[in-house]
Formats: sequence, structure tokens, C-alpha cells
Amino acid sequence: MQNKYKMPSDVRKTVIGIVQGYERRKIELKRDEEDILSLGSGKFETVTDDKGKETERAFMPSGKGGKSSAVENQALRLMNLHNSFDYKCNEAIDQSLAALPLNGYDPKLAEKVKEKIMLSCVLGKRFIFRYEGLEGVSERTFYRFRSRFLYFVAKKLDFL
Repeated sequence: MQNKYKMPSDVRKTVIGIVQGYERRKIELKRDEEDILSLGSGKFETVTDDKGKETERAFMPSGKGGKSSAVENQALRLMNLHNSFDYKCNEAIDQSLAALPLNGYDPKLAEKVKEKIMLSCVLGKRFIFRYEGLEGVSERTFYRFRSRFLYFVAKKLDFL
């Protein structure tokens, strides 16, 4: 039987590398998002006029002067984070896992299959299917799901 989810080996290796970095990126993105939402990098400074009189407090995101809205700066930083390559990679992985056709399976088994697909990408050749305890899914079916998952990720990232 021919595999319609075939892709070039360099694209496949790239996608597997992206999947391997999923957990690391997830932690970093969450930390960056919390930092942005807590206004951690900006600071408020009191602006003085020529006579030394304090006039107002201004948000100085870069510390080099000029007035900027704290909320505007926060929204821009959040938008930049959500448009970053790392964020798009994790979104593509999440959407591809959700798109796998596991509707006919028990929900617990479906979640376990998704977990093992991710694990097989992380471990590579050290992943041994027969030791993973996936009762109800054959090895051939599992690797078809895995190929489909990697293909979906590559498509969502416009690698194909």
C-alpha cells in the first residue's frame, strides 16, 4: 500500500526536530507570555521638565526616553510572540494532534496514542513500539498515524 503522507527526508527530519523541541518551547513561550502580561520588562519613570519639576509618569519600555502606552507596548509584544516561529510550531503540533482520525477509538486510548506519537518522535530509534502497551492499535496503524501527524505539521508550517 502506498503512503500518501510521504515527504522528503530533509523535511521529515526538520519536522521531527521541531516536535522534539515542543516541550522546551512550550515552557519558554509560557514564561515569555507571563512576563509580557505582568509588564515585567517595562518601567515607569517620572519625567521632569527644565526647572526640575516632576510633570508626569511615563512608561519607558526601552529606557531611552519617549512616551509610550504600557498597554500598547504589551499588546505589540504579545502579538510579536504569537507571530513568532516557535509559537507557530507549537500551534501546528497541537492542531495536527487534534486532527488525527482517532474518533473510533476509546478516548483514553486515543490520548495514549497521541502521547506515544510525541514520544516516538522524541526518542527516535530508541522508541520500541511493542514495549509501549498500546493495546488495540497495531504497530502498522500506529506508524501510519505518526506519518500522518508529521505530514500535517509540515503542511501547517508550509514546508510542503
